[in-house]
Amino acid sequence: MKINRIDTAYYRLPPHRRILDAIQEVEFLDVIAARLYTENGEEGLGYTYTIGRGGKATKVLLDTEIVPLILGEDPLDIERLWEKMWWGLHWIGRHGLTLLCSSAIDIALWDLKAKMSGLPLYKFLGAARSKAPMYNTDCGWLNHSKNEIVEEASRCVDQGFTGIKVKVGKEQRSEDFTRVEAVRKAIGDEVKLMVDANLCWTAAESIARCKLFEDLDLFWVEEPIEADDVLGHEKLSEHTSIPIAVGENLFNRHAFKEYLTRRAASIMQPDVARVGITEWLRIADLTHSFNSSVSPHLMMELHVHLVCAVPNALFVEYVPLLDRFVQHPLRIEEGYAIPSEQPGHGIVFDEEKIGPYCLEKSSWKWNK
Repeated sequence: MKINRIDTAYYRLPPHRRILDAIQEVEFLDVIAARLYTENGEEGLGYTYTIGRGGKATKVLLDTEIVPLILGEDPLDIERLWEKMWWGLHWIGRHGLTLLCSSAIDIALWDLKAKMSGLPLYKFLGAARSKAPMYNTDCGWLNHSKNEIVEEASRCVDQGFTGIKVKVGKEQRSEDFTRVEAVRKAIGDEVKLMVDANLCWTAAESIARCKLFEDLDLFWVEEPIEADDVLGHEKLSEHTSIPIAVGENLFNRHAFKEYLTRRAASIMQPDVARVGITEWLRIADLTHSFNSSVSPHLMMELHVHLVCAVPNALFVEYVPLLDRFVQHPLRIEEGYAIPSEQPGHGIVFDEEKIGPYCLEKSSWKWNK
């Protein structure tokens, strides 16, 4: 069995609401999709994304460098194909665009293989559980006022969410503190509360801010420092009792290993759009061996399968970026994400709704 056709597409989607964090505003969600077809008629869908920049470059690299590596290959050889993509492009990047492109293909391969087995992806991968708790980030953007985040967080708790995340990174430490404190008072002590600084602080500033947060019983502080500064995170971890979460800006297991071996963070947040399913599972296993947890970043429609597949996963993150553009939005019941029972990952783009936002499509065939 061979892959005899790959279709790629580049969509530029508007966010469902204004989204602002400490370092950027999400003006667009650029989705780059790859659909694989075999000689026997099977198909698999994979996709990755960027936030307003680099979507075109990702599509070009996917088409010109990754697709030629995959056409004509056996789609069941997922481990071999991951290594082929990794070593085929390692000279031009072990992070960033090369991994985004490889991830889209890798996701499509796993979708196809699970479909061929007749199993939903989470069961194909092992099924550690049948549903996953969710925490809500969509209620706590930095552009929301204190009253707005309090009101939205309270509604989310009423809907059953067992975790709430608030963006931090205001210029004044006191403003960050009063916003987070107000949410803690509103949601009570039983709901897990997290904060996310989106890389905006130095190690010294992170230590000062975390001292203010110590009495608020935070479940984690996320990405307080630039992602490449492992030593800064290590220093912070030595000065706070609040668990540190990192990972959305890391692109391979080697980067995660640095954090784990140095005890610089205890909650890993791999993003399947940046590491692919193959590497995501390796990262989860690696994290488990350190008696630590994974709690992935965004991509809730895909991550529900991965969180349900491994025993050391904490949450699926709720941000409904794709809800309007898929045929079957993620099913949520009393704060839990329920994975699709359709073979594969079950994600189907609604072409009528997503089609108008397509900037470019290509189709590539295998020349036997």
